[in-house]
Amino acid sequence: MYIKPGKTFNLSKQSKRFMATIVDPVARHEYKRAMIQAQLASEVIIKSVKKDKTTFGGSVTNQD
Repeated sequence: MYIKPGKTFNLSKQSKRFMATIVDPVARHEYKRAMIQAQLASEVIIKSVKKDKTTFGGSVTNQD
């Protein structure tokens, strides 16, 4: 899954520091894209599944 960075996205300083040590421009670009995707994926908030409180045991209902 590809997530697009917004206008205010800033890559972490640690990633930038490591990118400065990579001489090959192709490898540096691949690393940069991977770090952007990793940072964006870590910021995604996962929605929790709501439980039905009317049944005993709190069975999970399908909330589409």
